[in-house]
Amino acid sequence: MLIYIHKEQMLEDVERRYPARHYVLVDDKRRILTAIKQAWGERVTTVFPRQGHYAHEPGLEARYPRADLTVECFGDLADRNMPSLARPGAAQARR
Repeated sequence: MLIYIHKEQMLEDVERRYPARHYVLVDDKRRILTAIKQAWGERVTTVFPRQGHYAHEPGLEARYPRADLTVECFGDLADRNMPSLARPGAAQARR
């Protein structure tokens, strides 16, 4: 797990520290998920938990595309097979 203030600006650092063919990003800010999906494309599975300060921001649906996977809360991820989310297309198939 890495924590950055502006994670969408730190993708090169993530790749340098943890080279991978595919990444999983969990964030309650659809703006961040969208920016990183635009940068990494199919190399990232985006996960949007409907929990947190930004998760219920008005107008989200109109402004940003859906994440690859949406869960009601962060705790729902404990029941997920996380390695399977790291396979491209896995989240879309499990919606």
